[in-house]
Amino acid sequence: MRLNTSFFDDDDEFNMAPMIDMVFLLLIFFMVASHMVKMDRTPVELPVASESKVPEQRANRTLITLRSVDRSGENIDIVMNLQVMDVDQLKERVESVMTKDAEAVICLRADRYVKHRHVKQVLDLCAERGAVDIIFAAFEADL
Repeated sequence: MRLNTSFFDDDDEFNMAPMIDMVFLLLIFFMVASHMVKMDRTPVELPVASESKVPEQRANRTLITLRSVDRSGENIDIVMNLQVMDVDQLKERVESVMTKDAEAVICLRADRYVKHRHVKQVLDLCAERGAVDIIFAAFEADL
């Protein structure tokens, strides 16, 4: 009685395509995850507020940063999602955020050297577009 040897063909190869697909998926995942970690890391010197508290984490939070270009606080950059923009662009972006989610939270980070009139201008802009939940970023104690 003779055994069928066709089951153990020498032509069989290990299929590498699924493994290569998984490596590329992992690569894409870590590239996207590392980009998300870098987001909204615009360096600012936050003001100190003795009554500051850590707010609860919410998924629908939008971060707006007012960064002072110089120590005078007159010249500022408005940064949202790592994009520097002017007031008109910020109006459009806040309006689109509030249109998508009426309960969105605006987190405002203002450099301690930014003049209050710039902060008030952004607050008024957000209020005009329907934002009612605004968080101010501050340190509890000077670091």
